[in-house]
Amino acid sequence: MEHAAILLAGGSGSRMGDSVEDKILLKIGGRSVFAHVLRAFAKSQTQDALIVVTRDDLQRRALAAIVEEEDPGIPVFFTLGGDQRQESVCQGLDLLPSSVRFVTIHDCARPAVTPASIVCLRKTVEATGRACSLAHRVTDTIRQFTGDPTKQALDAVLLDRDRLWAMETPQAFPRDLIERAHATLTGKVTDDLAAVEALGEPILLLESSHPNPKLTRPADLPLLEILLTQNTMSFSSRFPPIRIGHGYDIHRLEAGLPLILGGVPVRSEAGLVGHSDADVLSHAIADAILGAAGLPDIGHYFPNTDPAIKGISSLEILKRALAEAGVLGWRLVNIDATLIAEKPKVAPYVERMKRQLSMTLNIPGSDIGIKATTQEKIGALGRAAGIAAHAVVCLGRAD
Repeated sequence: MEHAAILLAGGSGSRMGDSVEDKILLKIGGRSVFAHVLRAFAKSQTQDALIVVTRDDLQRRALAAIVEEEDPGIPVFFTLGGDQRQESVCQGLDLLPSSVRFVTIHDCARPAVTPASIVCLRKTVEATGRACSLAHRVTDTIRQFTGDPTKQALDAVLLDRDRLWAMETPQAFPRDLIERAHATLTGKVTDDLAAVEALGEPILLLESSHPNPKLTRPADLPLLEILLTQNTMSFSSRFPPIRIGHGYDIHRLEAGLPLILGGVPVRSEAGLVGHSDADVLSHAIADAILGAAGLPDIGHYFPNTDPAIKGISSLEILKRALAEAGVLGWRLVNIDATLIAEKPKVAPYVERMKRQLSMTLNIPGSDIGIKATTQEKIGALGRAAGIAAHAVVCLGRAD
């Protein structure tokens, strides 16, 4: 027995409101939060034992009943936690069999963790002997205040989001490292990496490939409902396994401006007019992605009244659209797009556009179709007054 996981289930859940007695027992997609966690660890086949840290004996009995029903196929032990997170972790560490060499610690309030991510975490901690954690990049603009800016106007420090990561769980450790970290810890910490960092030890991060949000407030439930609901091809399924979206955009041409299509500069005497770089192809694809996910169009996220995004690359708009769909558990499957341009001739640039879009959206170029056609000199597009684009995308569930 070399690997064991400590599942922390005893959090207070106070931010869920008085109507929720125990968020770990809440049912999402027909199964309790704890059952989703238990299933993910069982399916990963990475652990030789599980140690569940509970709030009290009443919760222990409820979770034990779930373990019996789910039958994870590995030993499950229970212990009571303490008032602080680190006390609960130490209770779990004290229960580890002597043969355990690696410890994975997970907050049961993250029920969307995937078996694949747990496998990656195990491989990393074994290969490196370092503390490691699932995490995701911070994409929002972050400001740091010394007080509460909702109560008074305050100066702020703008943090560089390119260097910011949001920690998740599970987190995995060599046993001797995490035991030493908690034995010498003097202050309060909100995750176990912080205990290791207090020793002066470096850490490793694994970037999450699927959303892994924490159930903290009632507003978190709809997203987790989407992420955790099992889908079938049945037409009666509330969450179908695929979504189709359509996007359309048109911009007028003006002499002397650069022309960007699909993120690629195109040789032309005229370029498209817009608040961003006016890349109609990227805009149409972004709107198709957002539409398929049931989200607002790109004007909601990138209003043309915002001077801060003047001239922004439309590839950034595409990344944001894909990220917003990803938060809801969708991944991009394929794209089919059509450019309508009397001039310049864009067909010679299509392969370059596909390569650029492939890199930006992280899908194979073979899953991107781009056609170029003319308006046969009919209407404004036929007079080369502008360029338009249609795009259809397919989104699938992020398994």
